Amino acid sequence: MKTSAVLTVAFAAFIGALGAREASRWLEHRPQSSLLSVPPELLAQNVDYQPVTGGPADFRAAAKKVLPSVVSIDKYQRGFFDDSTLEETASGSGVILSQDGTIVTNNHVVAGAQEVRVRLPDRRTFTADVVGTDPTSDLAVIRVKADGLTPIEMGDSDKLEVGQWVLAIGNPLGYDGTLSAGVVSNKARSLGTQASVIINAIQTDAPINPGNSGGALTDADGRLVGINSAISSNTGGNIGIGFAIPVNRVKRVAREIIESGHAHNPYVGIFLAPQLDGWLAAQGDREQLAQAVNVDVSAVPSTGFLLYSRRAEPVTPGSPAAKAGIQALDVILAIDGKAIVDRLDYFSALDGKHPGDNITIKMWSRGSTKTVTLTLTEEPIES
Repeated sequence: MKTSAVLTVAFAAFIGALGAREASRWLEHRPQSSLLSVPPELLAQNVDYQPVTGGPADFRAAAKKVLPSVVSIDKYQRGFFDDSTLEETASGSGVILSQDGTIVTNNHVVAGAQEVRVRLPDRRTFTADVVGTDPTSDLAVIRVKADGLTPIEMGDSDKLEVGQWVLAIGNPLGYDGTLSAGVVSNKARSLGTQASVIINAIQTDAPINPGNSGGALTDADGRLVGINSAISSNTGGNIGIGFAIPVNRVKRVAREIIESGHAHNPYVGIFLAPQLDGWLAAQGDREQLAQAVNVDVSAVPSTGFLLYSRRAEPVTPGSPAAKAGIQALDVILAIDGKAIVDRLDYFSALDGKHPGDNITIKMWSRGSTKTVTLTLTEEPIES
């Protein structure tokens, strides 16, 4: 803000504090000096100055450590009118994992790209190869052939505490190498985004804006604790509610992508339609379900997630769910004892599970409640 604007705001606040009549009187008799005259009785008394301890941290050392490890990423796709040309359609950020040019970013930063270009902090630009993507976790790994890279130091997201200082580094709104500071606001926030569902995300008030996606969230010592992925905003810009994928999940997914080209996510084989979150809470909706399966409405549960979709079969044939006897119009009540009300509950219950693990599902099916056990398989790779 310009100095004149600051003075205008301060002046308006001063007038407001005086009140209209008092302000008019003050304006008529205001001193001609550029400084306000203060009545003697209002003069503040001098006190001995005592330095304040425990103030905000100095992040200069962390900035010098982290900034060389965060890159800018530009996504290019076929031209809208001329598909023989490539046009830049989005930009984001990435974090260097190793000296061989391996970089982690968000899946939504590179999804659908015909070409991905990486700009290093030293301004060199390279075309990147996409090693693999994981839409489920919204993570992707890309690689550039470049020397002189600085890998980031890994931290431990499980050790984060609410109130701890964190730094967000990335390419917000196209401004490369931008660092902002804040604190951990919450460390177990689950949310649905346009691209995926993020479970147990790190919530922070460190300013995050479009372009920060895929960039680093670090602790005050410059260790990576998360990959910035989403914001909650009514305006599309920062309002102090940002979310990052915990680095411990990033480590697992990135390692699996590097080793096999894809992540090994657990798979049940059911589709949960977003519009059915909390659907059973309404009496009218329960009456519709009761009529559809020919039971009395009093037998229909008021919580749980109904398996129904107009666009696709909610239970995939041949999947673990289908083999366990789960079918359309069943209601998922709990997984391993954790109540399921919406999609976030469902994905949270599966967080930390692996292909080959067994889970128990409590379900309501056409008037009766039962529990089934199934073995998770690996999520099919999208072609």
